Amino acid sequence: MQYRIAIIGSRDTVAGFALLGVDVVPVIGPQQAVEELFRLKRELTKDEVGVERNTYAIVFISEDLASGISPEDEKKLARGALPAIIPLPSHRGSTGYGLSRLKRIVERAVGSDILK
Repeated sequence: MQYRIAIIGSRDTVAGFALLGVDVVPVIGPQQAVEELFRLKRELTKDEVGVERNTYAIVFISEDLASGISPEDEKKLARGALPAIIPLPSHRGSTGYGLSRLKRIVERAVGSDILK
């Protein structure tokens, strides 16, 4: 079974990724982005022996949309190993969301903020 990669963002941000074989999911705002994240997380594909597995291994999302994910939704999306949800700067540049998210994850794992 081959896992797939998707990217969620504004049409301007994600258009070029289709040339790389990435599944492009253009959205208008943060609410639609969250809905698409949950849809991609629920999507399953049967492997060679008939076991259902996540279709997507990685879902990229532009930082400007990822910052609109509520803490409750973020916890739900973090359950399970796949897909890994990775924030990327949009065509407007970085908002700092990706770094702050990484700091929160490391702080939870280690017990203190070691990325100061």
